[in-house]
Amino acid sequence: MEKSKSEDLQDESIAHIAFEEKARVIVLYQLNIMRLYRILISCITGCMLLSASTCKAFLQVDTIHSMLDTLIVSGVRIGATHSAAPSQQIDADELRRLGVTNVGDAMKFMSGVTVKDYGGVGGLKTVSVRGMGAQHTAVFYDGVAIGDCQSGQVDLGRFSTDNLEGVQLTIGQGNDIYRPARVLASAATLFVETAMPRSNNLNVSLCTGSFNTYQAAIQCGRLLGKGWRMSLFTDYMTSGGKYNFDIENLRSSIKGKRLNSDIEAMRAETSFSWSGKRSLFRAKLYAYNSSQGVPGAVIVDNPLSSERLLTRNLFGQLFYELQPNNIIRMKAALKHNYVYNRNKQPAIHNCNRYRQHETDFSYTIAMYAAEWLSFAISEEAFYNTLRTSNRHNTMSSSPERLTILSAASMQLSLSNFSATASLLYSYASEWSNSGEVAPDRSRFSPSIAVAFSPFGKGMTLRASYKDIFRMPTFNDLYYRESGNYKLRPEKSRMFNAGLSYSYTSNSILKEMNIAMDAYYGAVKDKIVAVPGIFVWKMSNVNDVRLSGFDTNLSSAFAVNDKCDFKISAAYNYMYAVDDTEGSLFKGHQIIYTPRHSGSFAASLYTPLLDIGYSLVWSGDRYRLAQNIPSTRVDAYYDHSMWVSHDWNVGRGVLSAKIDAMNILGTNYEIIRYYPMAGRSLHLSLMLKL
Repeated sequence: MEKSKSEDLQDESIAHIAFEEKARVIVLYQLNIMRLYRILISCITGCMLLSASTCKAFLQVDTIHSMLDTLIVSGVRIGATHSAAPSQQIDADELRRLGVTNVGDAMKFMSGVTVKDYGGVGGLKTVSVRGMGAQHTAVFYDGVAIGDCQSGQVDLGRFSTDNLEGVQLTIGQGNDIYRPARVLASAATLFVETAMPRSNNLNVSLCTGSFNTYQAAIQCGRLLGKGWRMSLFTDYMTSGGKYNFDIENLRSSIKGKRLNSDIEAMRAETSFSWSGKRSLFRAKLYAYNSSQGVPGAVIVDNPLSSERLLTRNLFGQLFYELQPNNIIRMKAALKHNYVYNRNKQPAIHNCNRYRQHETDFSYTIAMYAAEWLSFAISEEAFYNTLRTSNRHNTMSSSPERLTILSAASMQLSLSNFSATASLLYSYASEWSNSGEVAPDRSRFSPSIAVAFSPFGKGMTLRASYKDIFRMPTFNDLYYRESGNYKLRPEKSRMFNAGLSYSYTSNSILKEMNIAMDAYYGAVKDKIVAVPGIFVWKMSNVNDVRLSGFDTNLSSAFAVNDKCDFKISAAYNYMYAVDDTEGSLFKGHQIIYTPRHSGSFAASLYTPLLDIGYSLVWSGDRYRLAQNIPSTRVDAYYDHSMWVSHDWNVGRGVLSAKIDAMNILGTNYEIIRYYPMAGRSLHLSLMLKL
């Protein structure tokens, strides 16, 4: 007997309820799995914190046993390299000579880099490499990636230079296949490496400067015996941030004092490492807390701002590397990152809170089949969540994303020639408990790099190609009414050709390094905000064409037996234009990307005093897509000088340093209507024991 229509509807209703119940169970299962991940990381980081608090007891351990010479070092190698990709490094000594206090300021001395600095001591600092955008630059801290699913960009002002071994920027595809998969997924990679002690040490530094700025830092390193080492670093900084400015706005001059730019920040991190004959283990816990004003743009009608920002960042990471024999080498990393932001805008009675979590697991296995042939596979999976109290969202307010990166690489390495080929598969899936979410996305991305040294080790010719696939951020997809969950990922192609040359000797010219590269890139489906009838909307409308040339030079001279002189210079020419067919702005330079930029630094070391000078400069830029005089941001030059001296104090060394920044007192802006500080002085003392 056939069923009645009402019975059919009833069956469909039961089936629909069963399907919804099954989907709800699956979602709850996924959430419980991720909670277990978080519990695991929380337990690990809690143990690390407990260990740090009781490290005093361990300091009594016999420290005669030093680290084994066969220690595997997986971090960045500071110094001149002959890579198939442009690579720039700044070591710890050079960071101190340049007078920079955070990684964001250090990046201003690298070529091909555009630093967006919104002014003030605690101003946001992000890095765009060769016009690709800050979302295309991956940041690795001690070999593990730092993610930001909300904006896709990392604030480099949060990371102090006081405890660093060095920083390294690699652009495009290099010839090192023993890397995490996220390196292959990025147009540029910034490696930040902290220092681990080689002996027992204690460093204390104090700094005071203009605008009521005070800073104190303590770094303690101990050898705990049996291959164990411990490092503890903490610093505190406060600044009133009030400085005078004079800028042009709407054909009138605005003179005033930068207000609501104060900051109070504290940072602490502890690291433990253990090395055996063929293995290495590292564990790190990092905590950052800041409360600051957001000065905002200086405009004619309302130059004041009352916006406040509270930021808390906590992450714990584990790293293990094993080399069981001369053929196999493997490493794995596990990390959980938590970021909390509270943005208060009293003027409009608004307060938004954002909480994001990222759990990341990666492993890489390399096999050296012969002296001239090697293979590697790399897998990385990271899970992101974002929770917000922003009630203006018309779509999902709690998106979640699972991203999987799988890479296979092969390298051919001969005496004076190397070739590397890689294939990366990217997959991303999103879901939410409410609202529409983006569809699943996937792509294969190939890359290849070659390097040739025709005259031995001195000169290297190189060329590379890389395909990049950038996922839209949660802000792009879901932020307020401007989000667009139908966005397509950006697809980019990068070509690079260049050469590097290194020279060392025992003569007057001790060392010289030169690198020159020409590049071309194309970005398809670039994500931009497009004005609509009532609100702006994120859309895939732009194609961008990039081409340019950058060069770097560094030299060291021995003036005599007791005096050394060092210089370094960088220059970049970048032609980055809108190439969208039918666009009114086709051929116009993209926003905040100068055609010409560069830096210069020189230092003289004598028994009496060490003296240095540095210059950072940038050509004209445009703040809007239309390149007309009213949207142009003027060029700027920032000159700084420093002088320092060291004294032997018992078993330690006391160092005093005076930094004079922007010595000409130039009024300039990196971002329009966000004036930078004028002339300022900093006095710092450091005691090394």
